[in-house]
Amino acid sequence: MNKLRRKISFAIAGAIAGIAAASGVFAQSWPQRPITIVAAYPPGGVADVIARVLAAELAKRVGQPVTVENRVGGSGTIGAAYVAKAAPDGNTLLMGAMAEIVFTPFTMDKMQYQPDKHFVPVAMAVRYPFMLVANPAFPARTAAEMLALARKEPGRHTYASSGVGSVQHIAMEMLIQQTGIKLHHIPYKGVSPMLTDILGNQVSMGVAGFPPAIVHVEAGKLTALGVTSKQRLKTHPNIPALAETPGLEAYDFTAWVGLFAPAGTPLPIIDRLHRESVAIFSTPEVRANLEKQAMTVSSESSAEFAAFVKSETRIYEKVIKDGGIKGAE
Repeated sequence: MNKLRRKISFAIAGAIAGIAAASGVFAQSWPQRPITIVAAYPPGGVADVIARVLAAELAKRVGQPVTVENRVGGSGTIGAAYVAKAAPDGNTLLMGAMAEIVFTPFTMDKMQYQPDKHFVPVAMAVRYPFMLVANPAFPARTAAEMLALARKEPGRHTYASSGVGSVQHIAMEMLIQQTGIKLHHIPYKGVSPMLTDILGNQVSMGVAGFPPAIVHVEAGKLTALGVTSKQRLKTHPNIPALAETPGLEAYDFTAWVGLFAPAGTPLPIIDRLHRESVAIFSTPEVRANLEKQAMTVSSESSAEFAAFVKSETRIYEKVIKDGGIKGAE
């Protein structure tokens, strides 16, 4: 009986060693065919832009075509679900954002994937802030004045977002929870109609992406109440951080995008993808280009990125549950 057990143990150990060896050989020869990076948002969005920067340079480094595929819808979950079901061979990747990785598990009742089980964080790409802007007809010229107005007239003033459970919505919900003010939320289907109605004074204010918003601020069509990052931006030091406002000292909302692979992707492939990603985004030309758009390049390890995602998930789970946010599409 003991001999039989030993034989079985040796057989199992041999099988495991064989699988590990095969995995190592496969990883060393990767990639042997074209790579697809899925962006779960339309062309021109941050995830799409960053995916295309990575794809262009990665193709040169690995000797295979690297294409970006936009699979849009469901607050990023359609594209994410596609990658979650893909073979874990390093040939189908996700340029993931906060919505489909951190927010939607708490804002959507039905999910086709679980971020912590179906993805491996490979590399953080960039972090970037937003800006709280208001129509010039809105009486407040600073965040402090906005808070004073909101407290004086609870629920009267409105703010726009690109949809329930969007980054704009969560960023404003954080501000509301930290200050105790009451504002009326007007969700839109996308950033463009949201910004259009703030410009048209259909809605008082909203959190908008920095590159599209700053154009209107500099033209005098929007009032900048503050940036959502903890500190002011080096590129626009004249715009205060919201955290400088009394009552918002703890406020810090910085969005991010990063590269994810399907769970089970061999570690040597993850390591190679991480090294290449960090090298690409750290090149002076790429870094300078991104910094002009208020983006900060990251070089943390895959393990550090994974720990960061877990931390973000804990933070925003509380914000979402405390705010009763449900119904993201």
